Amino acid sequence: MQECHVAVIGASTAGLFAAYLLAQEGCRVSLFEQREALGPPARTLIVTNQVSQVLGFVPHEAVLNHIWEIELLSQNRRTVVKLAAPDLVLERERLIQLLAGKARRAGVEIKLGYSFRGLEENHGRLSLALYDRTSGRVRQVKARGLVGADGVGSQVARVASRADPRRAAVWQARVALPPQTDQHTVRVWFHKDSTLYFFWLIPESKQTGVVGLVGENRKQAKDNLEQFVEAHGFEALSFQAADVALYHPDRQVRIQLDGSQAFLVGDAAGQVKATTAGGVVTGLRGARAMAGALLRNKMGEELRGLRRELGLHYLVRSLLNRFSDSDYDDLLDMLGASAKGVLQAYTRDELLGAFFKLLLAQPRLLPLAARSLMRASGGQWRG
Repeated sequence: MQECHVAVIGASTAGLFAAYLLAQEGCRVSLFEQREALGPPARTLIVTNQVSQVLGFVPHEAVLNHIWEIELLSQNRRTVVKLAAPDLVLERERLIQLLAGKARRAGVEIKLGYSFRGLEENHGRLSLALYDRTSGRVRQVKARGLVGADGVGSQVARVASRADPRRAAVWQARVALPPQTDQHTVRVWFHKDSTLYFFWLIPESKQTGVVGLVGENRKQAKDNLEQFVEAHGFEALSFQAADVALYHPDRQVRIQLDGSQAFLVGDAAGQVKATTAGGVVTGLRGARAMAGALLRNKMGEELRGLRRELGLHYLVRSLLNRFSDSDYDDLLDMLGASAKGVLQAYTRDELLGAFFKLLLAQPRLLPLAARSLMRASGGQWRG
């Protein structure tokens, strides 16, 4: 019978960061990951500079590139938004290895090849059933607290009677960059006939980048991406695919138990921005908030602030899902100097701070939003 003070299920970025924070506070932490290796599959990510503020350090080892401007393209319009601080292009596997190293040095015991199977509680003490692939046996692990960080389709959430969060599919093609491509500019295309979100080109270096989109499912995303890559003359070198959780306001992060502390974080909790389907920074924020809540036995202001931020992204996404291509033309037309100044000052992980300032800078956004609300949305997929 193994014992640990806190058990973390899942070596996701949120899970590793949660384990690291708890261990730094003196907790005895064991982290269990079902894979037999940390990190894979590789995936290129783009995050705002908020990642460094949440982590408390710049993840230099994982950084591939810095992005200083975003070019937005609708069917008939184009505009460029410059950034006050650069977005970071990260390699997911390197970020995982970086966080795993910090967690181990803080004292976290990381065990690979363990799958979560069940949970029982007795007088404030948890008993976890974990399948050990090496021995082929189910082992019982005792813990005082539990963190479910096992991503989309979380087994911890299912066992705890939480509904499986809605999900979407991210599909990316790693491509050779065309000549004259600016390696510090991300390009974003809005094509409502192919995706409710957008296509993107994220440069990794002067030579390569990733073209991708978010789709309702992997087949739809793959088919639409292949058409986009062919239409724009990109040379696909390899493909990356992943499912991401979709945030919903009803999603709870605390697992209700009689006397034990148990939480969900990251994709397992649906802590993903609905506007972009990006969840690295918000998942890390969720992990930091959870660590504080677990240590102090109460939900903190940081977790409430994250819920408000994600709730606003959810509202904006519900409007964008009703946009037509002409609405995106109008939106880009409205991004004048004042509106761009707000977008430059605030990252997409600070929508709460930017929202009303953006409306003041460009009042015509309100009629555009009202038009979206009034439009029938029958048959459209909603994030």
